[in-house]
Amino acid sequence: MKSFRFWIFLVGLSCLPLAGLFFGTQALAETTAPAAINNPNPGIELWQAVRGKLDSPTATQVRGHDSSVLVNPQGELWMSIRNSRLIPQGGQALLVVLLIILGVYAVRGPVKLASGESGRQVDRHSVNSRIIHWLVAGLFVILGITGLFLLLGRPLLIPVIGKTAFSVIAAASKEVHNILGPLFPFALIFMFVNLVRRNLYEKGDLAWVAKGGGMLGGGHVSAGMFNAGEKILFWSTIFLGIGISVTGYVLDFPNIASWVLATSTEFTQYRHVMGYAHVIHSVIAVLFIALAFGHIFLATLFVPGTLSSMTSGKVDSNWAKEHHDRWYEEIRNKSSGDNADP
Repeated sequence: MKSFRFWIFLVGLSCLPLAGLFFGTQALAETTAPAAINNPNPGIELWQAVRGKLDSPTATQVRGHDSSVLVNPQGELWMSIRNSRLIPQGGQALLVVLLIILGVYAVRGPVKLASGESGRQVDRHSVNSRIIHWLVAGLFVILGITGLFLLLGRPLLIPVIGKTAFSVIAAASKEVHNILGPLFPFALIFMFVNLVRRNLYEKGDLAWVAKGGGMLGGGHVSAGMFNAGEKILFWSTIFLGIGISVTGYVLDFPNIASWVLATSTEFTQYRHVMGYAHVIHSVIAVLFIALAFGHIFLATLFVPGTLSSMTSGKVDSNWAKEHHDRWYEEIRNKSSGDNADP
């Protein structure tokens, strides 16, 4: 096992050159602004009208959003933020999270059961809970992959597969993302209704946080069916899910953006609404994906035996006693009426 962790550590080190790629991309994107021109422009009023700066009447045969604006400065601002901030810094953030995960696993290794597996299984998650979990997880994985293709694919994939192949992947990713995206909030609602009762605060949660789930100070940390870390994950998923769903609906359905434009004085152009929605959507997506990396790591590699609760619905009784002792006592008391192990 130590040899395996050593190779994991080497893999992490080999990923460091990718960090240079993202930092280099950001450095190339940052350019020095040209010096200001002091000579007055005789056509300044004309160009202000072209850019939509004046309240002068305009007429056009083109019909659509912002159709009377010939030069859209909001589009230029969005492009600048996307290319110089979202792409390099979003990629750097995800890479750092992956390196931290690899480092923790290489140094700490998996959390083993002190008494080993008992061979006796106890029920943890019902069929309905597992279906809802994998519905949310499946949609999230598909939307996350297609979203990363659209955000980071251009600088990463074009040098490898070329522009033609990337255009096919990008077009397919966009269609899949737009079709499945509106389903995600409904899956979140199902998850909320199914799990909210078990994810409310209860006595002992603050102690769990203070001890880092047992990583700090040593000793056993008591927990119910869900520990404080899992509750933080649940509520983070709900709130990030609300943010990414609202901004996603704005991007997916133009009528919503038009309504925002009509009801808010802060936005002067349709593109202004879409640009803000895209930036917020991308930032939340990066945070959401980073959170998912941690969740997958904890459930598969760091705490062995956890994944079976979402595959078979059962966990080993020793796993239940060591990680969720209060919940284990609860199900024991509900068993056959005596104090024997379920």
